[in-house]
Amino acid sequence: MKTKLLLVFFTLSVMIPEGFSQFSFEVSPGIGLNSVHFGYRVRNKFVPYIGFQYMTGKFKSEETGKEFDYDLSQIVSYSDKMEFSGGLYLPAIGLKCFVSENNKLRPYLSLGLTKPFISGKTRFGDEDENIYKEIVKSLNKSMWGGELGFGVEYFVDENFSIGGEFGLRFLHLGYSNSQEDEVYNPNTGIYETTVIKNEIKLNGSPTFSKVSLNYYF
Repeated sequence: MKTKLLLVFFTLSVMIPEGFSQFSFEVSPGIGLNSVHFGYRVRNKFVPYIGFQYMTGKFKSEETGKEFDYDLSQIVSYSDKMEFSGGLYLPAIGLKCFVSENNKLRPYLSLGLTKPFISGKTRFGDEDENIYKEIVKSLNKSMWGGELGFGVEYFVDENFSIGGEFGLRFLHLGYSNSQEDEVYNPNTGIYETTVIKNEIKLNGSPTFSKVSLNYYF
């Protein structure tokens, strides 16, 4: 519902025919993820935008040595490997609203929503990789986030500004699965089938700050 409302705001803002309008391009360098926004400034006040962030990475570890194999009754060599490669993608939509527009220093409020996606491959030794594919699939279904910020842009001229913003981010992450198992009942002496369910939910609300370079065409 929140995403639909923001899309409505975006569409209405772009369709307003009156007043001054410009395309906008924002780059926000950061210590963690860098971000880029493409938008459309309407009436010198509203800037609906779409944005994107991403990061990729690889991880590999291997342990080798010797251990006693009880089946063979002798010391054998072993190797345990763990590999991961993948990426995190963060497409976003949002709306920036300038509170004051009559001077070079212009404060604004911003609201954004994002739908993170994870892609990657994970393998632990000889374990089935499909297990981890199901985990990633479940995470992608549940993840979403948003942010609410307050910032100020200093307009060097009508086409370029330097901005600073502080705000609050929200992230929701969930995972659930179920599998059948058997439980031994000592009263009857038989195994009974049961369904084991796992459910994990994580909600985080960290603050953020950023510096941005804004171009208006």
